[in-house]
Amino acid sequence: MRRITIAILVVLLSALVIVLLKPMGEAVSKPELEWSSDVKPGSGPGQPPPDMPPDADGPWNHRILIACSSDGLSWQKKYVILADQASVPDAIIDKEGNIRVYYCDYFNGGITVAISKDGENWIYKRVKGLSPEWADPDVVILPDGRYRLYASYFPLVGSQDRIVSAISEDGINFIPEEGNRYHEPGTLLADPDVFWAGDHWVMFVDTGGALIMLTSEDGLNFTKIGELELEVDSGGVSCTIPVEGGYRIYFHRGKPLQIYSAFTSDLKNWSEPVLVLEAGEPGSLDEFGTADPAVVKLPQGGYLMFYKTWINPPKSL
Repeated sequence: MRRITIAILVVLLSALVIVLLKPMGEAVSKPELEWSSDVKPGSGPGQPPPDMPPDADGPWNHRILIACSSDGLSWQKKYVILADQASVPDAIIDKEGNIRVYYCDYFNGGITVAISKDGENWIYKRVKGLSPEWADPDVVILPDGRYRLYASYFPLVGSQDRIVSAISEDGINFIPEEGNRYHEPGTLLADPDVFWAGDHWVMFVDTGGALIMLTSEDGLNFTKIGELELEVDSGGVSCTIPVEGGYRIYFHRGKPLQIYSAFTSDLKNWSEPVLVLEAGEPGSLDEFGTADPAVVKLPQGGYLMFYKTWINPPKSL
């Protein structure tokens, strides 16, 4: 027994020496991502909840497709299905250079993240730690390397009038943060679009008929600035990315819904929106419209867009 105890002490002391000899400030390595799926993406349309009116539109009839671009303005549709029964995508490049697409997953329930090294081959992971009321995910990577997920809180009873957030080390297992990032009682608050603007955080939020702008110093406490001077009619569901000289916003509007883009250098004055991704030809996978854009700039250059369309003709649009 004494020899075993001495052996254990030797091992512990050896480990302590290794730690002490490590250069100060060197990051502790984290477990690598396991490159396998733990959920399967939906295929084909789903059935709406039994209490839905017959003309209701929802994620059971939504599909996420992919387009690519060299400049962020001229897009080529790949007509590749990322997932069915899936809606409101958000795309980021993670710390390892992988593409991550977070989306509302009706097929599996909750939020799922699709991850790819090349934009061609994907694994699918269930996002854990969040209740079913969390919808419309928008994820940012913080300066310390952690992931923060913003979401619209969509209760079964009551108003969808608050934005909440959760924190994660790996972008898969999240812990909800206390309180609300923004709450405006009785006002629809959906589809947060959050980005860093040099010295503060900016959030655009869909209110159903307009996009409002919020700002924050810490990413936790947001203050409303006002409405964006962009005609978005149905709310817009925006995605904003930094580009040379300013920021480019993508959003949808019109009938059928189609994706537009505008530029700003100061987040106050916007260029005239231009149509960048129109509805497809009859018989194509996106013939019923293009919406909910999520755009990401690739490390090697170029851009990818993940966007929503409809599997069957929408009855209420």
